[in-house]
Amino acid sequence: MARRVLVMGAAGQLGRQVCGRFASSSWRLIAADVVAAGGADLALGGLGAAAALEALQEKLRGERLDAVVNVAGGFAMGSAQDAEVLDNTKAMVESSVYSSVLAAHLAAKALKEEGLVILPGAAAAWGPTAWSLPYGLSKVAVHHLVRSLAAEGSTLPKGAKTIGLAPQILDTPQNRAAMPDADRSTWASLEEVAEQIERWCADPQLVQSGQVYLIDKAPGQPAGFEAKDPL
Repeated sequence: MARRVLVMGAAGQLGRQVCGRFASSSWRLIAADVVAAGGADLALGGLGAAAALEALQEKLRGERLDAVVNVAGGFAMGSAQDAEVLDNTKAMVESSVYSSVLAAHLAAKALKEEGLVILPGAAAAWGPTAWSLPYGLSKVAVHHLVRSLAAEGSTLPKGAKTIGLAPQILDTPQNRAAMPDADRSTWASLEEVAEQIERWCADPQLVQSGQVYLIDKAPGQPAGFEAKDPL
């Protein structure tokens, strides 16, 4: 029987790579984003939890998910003196925190027992981010959600696991354009991350629930994924 996965943030660069990996590995894929575009076939933007669940259940047709993967998030700068800091914080909370809370709700209702939830953390969340309060605040909140969903009393299905994924710098066209002189040998590729996500979803026994996996890469080496306690 084919495994089923919901990928949120499917229209983003990492989301498209993740969706491609699942599709090539014969998963039954439900690709979701704010709007049904850019490879996403389920629009969740503007929907409350109940409406989002109804839309998902129409796609599932009575089946349940093996995994829920949220790779939505984005990035926004903003120090305390920046006039845009409040607007940028709102945008980051909506993209990272709200999407992760929705992922948790959908998993609680539609995930199989012993399934897996993956949420979008960040390496920056383990330290101060005076240079970007919106980014740091939103990612710390996601790390807290990972810890909470893995704790006793969580309402996820029996045996389900929740982990976070914490990139440092991924090798994307945007990052290359923003940092043209940087040493890219330490940047993990989107392909490496997508492969690891699919591997975890295929075998959740590979991960420890409640951990956030830091993506690290040494020059000339494949990307590593180190389990760390959330902040």
